[in-house]
Amino acid sequence: MSHDRPEAGDDSLVFAQEAGEPGSPERAAWTILVVDDEPDVYAATCMAMRGVEILGRPLQFLHAESSAQAYGLLRAEPDVAVILLDVVMESESAGLDLVARIRNELQLHKPRIILRTGQPGYAPEMQAIRDYDINDYRIKSELTRTRLYTVLTSALRGYQTLSAVEATRNDLEYLLKAQTELLAANTMPAFAVGLLERLAGLYGLPAHTVFCSDGRRVHEADDQRRRVVAALGRYADWSWRRLDSLGAEPEVRAIELAFSTRRTVTSPCGIAVYLPSRTGADAVAFLGADDLPATHDPRVFDMFVQNTTVAADGVRLVERLRDAAYVDGLTRLPNRSALAETIDAALKTPPDAPQRLLLIDVDQFSEINETFGDRIGDALLRGVAQRLMAQADASVRVARVANDTFAAFGPRDLLVPAEWAKRLDEPFDVEDLQIGLSASFGGVELVNDCVSGGEVIKMGYSALKRAKQTGHRSVAFYSHEVATEIKERTRLLHGLRAAFDQQRLFLMYQPQVEARSGRTVGLEALMRWRSDDGRLVPPDRFIPIAEQSGLIKDLGAWAMRSAIHRAAALRDAGHPLRMAVNVSMSQLLVPGFEIMVAEALADGGLPAELLEIEITESVAMQSPDIVLPRLAALKQLGVCVAIDDFGTGYSSLSSLEKLAPERLKIDRSFVMGLDADTGGGSLAEMIIELGRALGLKVIAEGVETPTQRQRLIELGCDELQGYLFSPPLPIESLGEWLAKHGEGFAL
Repeated sequence: MSHDRPEAGDDSLVFAQEAGEPGSPERAAWTILVVDDEPDVYAATCMAMRGVEILGRPLQFLHAESSAQAYGLLRAEPDVAVILLDVVMESESAGLDLVARIRNELQLHKPRIILRTGQPGYAPEMQAIRDYDINDYRIKSELTRTRLYTVLTSALRGYQTLSAVEATRNDLEYLLKAQTELLAANTMPAFAVGLLERLAGLYGLPAHTVFCSDGRRVHEADDQRRRVVAALGRYADWSWRRLDSLGAEPEVRAIELAFSTRRTVTSPCGIAVYLPSRTGADAVAFLGADDLPATHDPRVFDMFVQNTTVAADGVRLVERLRDAAYVDGLTRLPNRSALAETIDAALKTPPDAPQRLLLIDVDQFSEINETFGDRIGDALLRGVAQRLMAQADASVRVARVANDTFAAFGPRDLLVPAEWAKRLDEPFDVEDLQIGLSASFGGVELVNDCVSGGEVIKMGYSALKRAKQTGHRSVAFYSHEVATEIKERTRLLHGLRAAFDQQRLFLMYQPQVEARSGRTVGLEALMRWRSDDGRLVPPDRFIPIAEQSGLIKDLGAWAMRSAIHRAAALRDAGHPLRMAVNVSMSQLLVPGFEIMVAEALADGGLPAELLEIEITESVAMQSPDIVLPRLAALKQLGVCVAIDDFGTGYSSLSSLEKLAPERLKIDRSFVMGLDADTGGGSLAEMIIELGRALGLKVIAEGVETPTQRQRLIELGCDELQGYLFSPPLPIESLGEWLAKHGEGFAL
């Protein structure tokens, strides 16, 4: 790659020359094919770009009014650089069908394809964009003259790069390998190290490299200044230092100039490659070299930068999702899921020192919050987090596991409740208020027979509950009274088996409505158990027992058949509603599960598209080799799939694409935050945005207030479910409710 370089000894900095800038000797016109069944669209495109040159070359436009005409034209004239393609023409899939023929039959891989539509609802799925190498997707109304120029420039750069790559095959192979490896990174530090190694390899130079990230738009609690994320070779001691602490080194000047000008910069000491980001966290990768070799086509280098930028944004998105799943948004402490994984690791590989879990519950916090308001309450919780963290040993993991409940996990000797209670003795100074706090403690000693981190946390809650029953500032530890709990669970299991055999289990149905209209579109079937004394046994008591005992297989099959027959009866009565049925991992493991579902659908006479299988995110990700084929078989039947409690676990975007659900279901814990004046519901918003990007419907459960409903509508949530509309209804009341509210639910 050639760069404008200063004379030897000159310490000036210059911008890297872009490939194809005006002044290039290549003047042949770019050929752009407009495929649109509306002649006015073609005419408007030509008029908008009249007289425009891009990358030093004029434009010439061709027009095809159908996919067949476009196919014939491309077969005769394969040197088309960009295809502006209408998604919906002869049919809803005409555009994507043509893309498949272009790539697979004509084997044209260089032309850049930009999908356009006047109907936003026909957005292609991310898998189609990936599989068919679609360059961009735009609503026609978005493509003003300036936007069209920008989109075409980006696409033509891609075409120009691919054309050059044909003559630089070795560089292309290196580039593709580097991109694949970088996309596999799970964290930005790992990505940064990989990028630096591959940047040096691209030039065949030693890895004297620096990766610096701009933190101006990251989380408000983080350091806002530019920081070195990774450094190799002679710059290794720069790692994790702020850029402004490194003095006036020539390398620092080059990096700063790349940030300030948003361009790649060369200097006598090396090259600073500017990496823009859609998230705002721009970065610069610096390669130190006294003499930068000019061995690469500039367009290959540009492609390396572009692909690196895309990969970096992907890693940042994964980190954001991981952060949302494992970090408490208010205090920035690890959350309950992260703590459970830490305990799981300790159970798998026990440390040398005995371990203990302490749950720390702030006494009377609800009353304090109601008295002073959420702003003061949030400030207090942040203050508690800071106090607990400030005095914690590095071997102790501090987390926030619930609203006013914190946790500390680590060596037993470092987790003495009385010592931790002292950390809250001094009053908190919040907005000129002096507020005193105290805490109650529930402790668990980690022993070999502990099942999982989640179970240990539950044991901690049992101890905490006993402590709080004693009074404020109390301490209780989980003891061998757990045997009593085991006996109670055994008794409950025997009762559940008897109830199933005697047909005392039944289903209730909770409506699911369109967010804006309130029209009922579905029902969720919920299993209920009434004991001999007439009291309802909570599902969270008997469902886990059923799963652990294996009884869930029979219960689940019964619930599936019952729900299907009920949905069919409702359809016959004029209510063709989608029926959602929860399915556990134990059910998915049953051989022939999909056959059972197919037989139940046939027996009940219900169209498959009116059945929705709900699986939790943790189940979806637990055993993909088992889950994916089962779900594929169900989807082949026409059954819909929804991911329940989405956001409470962690899954990669690639796994989510493989699952290909129709619907994401936001957990009620995230919906609760939407009532907050500030900062509430950020994860709900992220899930809705993710669902929109993936072309999935999003339903929120646990909607209980008009404020939550309105906020979800504003965020673009498709469907809602919760007590605001209706509690779970017995079949006797369902018909009356549908007659009254089925066509719309106004508040």
